[in-house]
Amino acid sequence: MLELSSTFRIHRYPTALIDRVMLADGRSVLVRPVLPQDGELHRRFVRELSPASRYRRFHFALSELPDSTLDYLTKVDYASHLALLGEAFDERGDEVQVAEARYVRRTDADEADVADFALAVADRWQGLGLGRQMLAALVHGARRGGVRRLEGSVLADNEPMCSLLRRHGWRLRIDPDDGRLLVARLELAAVPAPAIASAIAPAIAPALEVAPC
Repeated sequence: MLELSSTFRIHRYPTALIDRVMLADGRSVLVRPVLPQDGELHRRFVRELSPASRYRRFHFALSELPDSTLDYLTKVDYASHLALLGEAFDERGDEVQVAEARYVRRTDADEADVADFALAVADRWQGLGLGRQMLAALVHGARRGGVRRLEGSVLADNEPMCSLLRRHGWRLRIDPDDGRLLVARLELAAVPAPAIASAIAPAIAPALEVAPC
């Protein structure tokens, strides 16, 4: 996992990336960029994933997110690290997170326009088209943010994810360093500068400064 810088500032919240998507069963999900106060929401999301889904997301056994990792996943700057969540309401009317999609730009100067991605959908919300919608939203956000290539590691036996990526133009190859994994790659077309600028709406809160994680 890429290291989080010691401090960062959030200057603008990208409201242009907020959307409501319809699923195959008629339910709707709000897709929006994560906020720092979403920590407990995201913790519950990961906790309630099945062991298989958590392993597919993190590639190792995990039951609970450490606080430092939770901070890393929810306190983002929307530029080098963009995280989108899918939000719905359960039977009791409580807010729940049902999906996540994110990218993190690489720090090497010669790969500054390359970002690593991750995607996960809550077990009870799989098979409804939500993964496709989250992936499309992430690709849209990456293009607007100037990312030219998305890459990520996917477990070779994660057939639903591999199928989703192939259907949407991603190229998959075997990871030469780990036979369990495939490396997924999508080249992104550039977006004209005015479109990039319009993706960022006025700030909804003062700049946020975060202590080291």
